[in-house]
Amino acid sequence: MTDFEWVKCDSCSAQALYSARSTSGELFFCGHHKRKFSAGLDKWAYEIIELNKREEVPNLQTEEV
Repeated sequence: MTDFEWVKCDSCSAQALYSARSTSGELFFCGHHKRKFSAGLDKWAYEIIELNKREEVPNLQTEEV
């Protein structure tokens, strides 16, 4: 998924913020529906990821002394 790809929630027309993956498929949810279905999703999904999350990349270069 690219940084600007827009994915629809599978329960409403809002933008999906989470992807839930299971051996039987993948579902996309907005924040509201992820919270609403969280108990069932925790049992069903092997992975739930936040979409379009930007993480800080660590600087792995060593300092020259």
